[in-house]
Amino acid sequence: MNNDVTLRVNDREWRGWTSISIAAGIERLARDFTVEITRQWPGAEEVGQLQPKVKAGDAVTVLIGADPVMTGYVDATPVRYDAQRVSVSIVGRSKTADLVDCSAVVGQFTDRTFAQIASELVKPFGLKVINRGIPSTPIIGLQADHGELVIDVLDKMMGLQQVLAYDNEQGDLVLSQVGAERCVTALVLGENILSCDAELSVKERFSVYQVAGQRAGDDEDYGEVTTTSILAKNADSAIKRHRPLVIKQVGNATGETVIDRSHFEMVRRKARTDEVTYTVQGWRQGNGALWQPNQLVSVFDPVLGFNYRTLLIAEVTYLQNEQGTTTQLRCGPADAYLPKPPKQRKKDEEEEY
Repeated sequence: MNNDVTLRVNDREWRGWTSISIAAGIERLARDFTVEITRQWPGAEEVGQLQPKVKAGDAVTVLIGADPVMTGYVDATPVRYDAQRVSVSIVGRSKTADLVDCSAVVGQFTDRTFAQIASELVKPFGLKVINRGIPSTPIIGLQADHGELVIDVLDKMMGLQQVLAYDNEQGDLVLSQVGAERCVTALVLGENILSCDAELSVKERFSVYQVAGQRAGDDEDYGEVTTTSILAKNADSAIKRHRPLVIKQVGNATGETVIDRSHFEMVRRKARTDEVTYTVQGWRQGNGALWQPNQLVSVFDPVLGFNYRTLLIAEVTYLQNEQGTTTQLRCGPADAYLPKPPKQRKKDEEEEY
């Protein structure tokens, strides 16, 4: 199967890279790529001819074989050289990079769903929203603060509804539940796993997570119930020594919000312990499909104690260099990638709108 990486820029196609890196993931809003040509000084005329024809700001489509993997823009065209060689690179990101870099031009939303608000946010940038079955519950009281980046507004909604926002190969904004699809091919030690990198750290885990909040009272609702009595605790039984973490919930807290936050902190931090990065040969699964983020994959790795355990692929990086053609898959339990709940707005801020 053809795995040549092609860049389509200005109605021309470019190939023949000496190194390639293309990365996509559910914790980033825009995938990116870097390709490079390196030549010795003698006979380097083709390198000098390439650089002026591809310019920062050009629209670009990146393909692996016949499969598009990124649609966006060239960010930079770095040139580096020394006495022995010259290298020319092309660096770019998905169309959704504008949502990472730019401010939201729409400020206030009333009783609209995540998908409706997202569509309004991305419309000025000429982007589409792909809804893969996220909740249609209206989001109450959401607004974009003056100068707030689009990605920050999306982050608020992701935390409220525990769904993901990332890009696809066409540069669209995808809204999806965690683990939308399943891989055809399993990751198996002794078969397709070339290497593993797992921190297995517990330094960000605690024995008890306590969330404390307050809410504003009035003439008939005041006293301790509106201040320190809004508490919730969750314990991680795997952490044996005394390691408490107390989190202050800002804004107007409720019993439900502090319970949700304490549970979230425990579950997400526990799941992050089992995050692992595998390197596999090639870029494709057994059926010829490219490895993709937000896919559930079965993992057999007795070194880490995974007996066909289901993990979520959070990030995929396609690599090609002097070491060969490989894919890095950053994986973990699905709970490790739940979006963080947003900060609660203070009552006086809410009443201004």
